[in-house]
Amino acid sequence: MMTLSSHSLPRQITGIAHPLVADMYLKKDYRRGSQFAEDVLVIEARSRDDEREDENFEDYLLDLLTDLDDLKTQVERQVGSFHRIDIRTQ
Repeated sequence: MMTLSSHSLPRQITGIAHPLVADMYLKKDYRRGSQFAEDVLVIEARSRDDEREDENFEDYLLDLLTDLDDLKTQVERQVGSFHRIDIRTQ
Protein backbone atom coordinates (compact mmCIF):
# COMPACT_ATOMS: atom_id res chain seq x y z
CA MET A 1 0.00 0.00 0.00
CA MET A 2 1.36 3.41 -0.99
CA THR A 3 1.16 6.29 1.47
CA LEU A 4 1.37 9.97 0.60
CA SER A 5 3.89 12.12 2.37
CA SER A 6 3.16 15.76 3.12
CA HIS A 7 5.71 16.62 0.41
CA SER A 8 3.50 15.18 -2.33
CA LEU A 9 0.34 17.04 -1.31
CA PRO A 10 -0.31 20.44 -2.94
CA ARG A 11 0.65 23.46 -0.83
CA GLN A 12 -2.07 26.11 -0.80
CA ILE A 13 -0.90 29.67 -1.54
CA THR A 14 -2.66 32.15 0.73
CA GLY A 15 -2.50 35.88 1.22
CA ILE A 16 -2.13 36.74 -2.46
CA ALA A 17 -5.25 38.03 -4.18
CA HIS A 18 -6.04 38.76 -7.81
CA PRO A 19 -9.49 39.34 -9.32
CA LEU A 20 -8.96 36.69 -12.01
CA VAL A 21 -7.49 34.01 -9.71
CA ALA A 22 -9.77 31.59 -7.87
CA ASP A 23 -7.02 29.47 -6.31
CA MET A 24 -3.25 28.98 -6.32
CA TYR A 25 -1.20 26.09 -5.04
CA LEU A 26 2.25 24.58 -5.39
CA LYS A 27 2.44 20.94 -6.41
CA LYS A 28 5.15 18.42 -7.22
CA ASP A 29 5.24 17.04 -10.76
CA TYR A 30 7.06 13.74 -11.11
CA ARG A 31 7.92 13.26 -14.77
CA ARG A 32 7.79 9.73 -16.09
CA GLY A 33 11.17 8.09 -15.67
CA SER A 34 12.58 10.86 -13.49
CA GLN A 35 13.49 10.51 -9.85
CA PHE A 36 13.31 14.27 -9.31
CA ALA A 37 10.16 16.35 -9.00
CA GLU A 38 9.48 19.79 -10.42
CA ASP A 39 7.77 22.39 -8.25
CA VAL A 40 4.81 23.73 -10.22
CA LEU A 41 2.69 26.76 -9.36
CA VAL A 42 -0.89 26.02 -10.40
CA ILE A 43 -3.14 29.04 -10.95
CA GLU A 44 -6.83 28.30 -11.29
CA ALA A 45 -8.50 31.18 -13.09
CA ARG A 46 -11.95 32.31 -12.02
CA SER A 47 -14.78 31.35 -14.31
CA ARG A 48 -16.18 34.29 -16.23
CA ASP A 49 -19.69 35.48 -15.51
CA ASP A 50 -20.52 36.64 -19.01
CA GLU A 51 -22.20 34.41 -21.58
CA ARG A 52 -19.87 35.33 -24.45
CA GLU A 53 -17.65 32.26 -24.36
CA ASP A 54 -15.05 32.93 -27.04
CA GLU A 55 -15.54 36.60 -27.79
CA ASN A 56 -13.65 38.00 -24.81
CA PHE A 57 -11.65 34.96 -23.71
CA GLU A 58 -8.41 36.24 -25.22
CA ASP A 59 -8.80 39.60 -23.44
CA TYR A 60 -9.61 37.81 -20.19
CA LEU A 61 -6.56 35.58 -20.46
CA LEU A 62 -4.35 38.48 -21.56
CA ASP A 63 -5.27 40.38 -18.37
CA LEU A 64 -4.11 37.43 -16.30
CA LEU A 65 -0.92 36.96 -18.32
CA THR A 66 -0.11 40.67 -18.00
CA ASP A 67 -0.11 40.31 -14.20
CA LEU A 68 1.66 36.95 -14.18
CA ASP A 69 5.14 38.29 -13.44
CA ASP A 70 3.86 40.17 -10.39
CA LEU A 71 1.99 37.09 -9.15
CA LYS A 72 5.12 34.98 -9.66
CA THR A 73 7.22 37.42 -7.64
CA GLN A 74 4.71 37.44 -4.78
CA VAL A 75 4.54 33.64 -4.65
CA GLU A 76 8.34 33.30 -4.78
CA ARG A 77 8.62 35.64 -1.77
CA GLN A 78 6.21 33.40 0.11
CA VAL A 79 7.34 29.88 -0.85
CA GLY A 80 10.62 30.20 -2.74
CA SER A 81 11.42 29.38 -6.34
CA PHE A 82 9.55 26.94 -8.55
CA HIS A 83 10.12 25.47 -12.01
CA ARG A 84 7.04 26.44 -13.98
CA ILE A 85 3.48 27.82 -13.89
CA ASP A 86 0.37 25.98 -15.06
CA ILE A 87 -2.79 28.03 -15.62
CA ARG A 88 -6.10 26.21 -15.52
CA THR A 89 -9.26 27.72 -16.88
CA GLN A 90 -12.82 26.47 -16.55
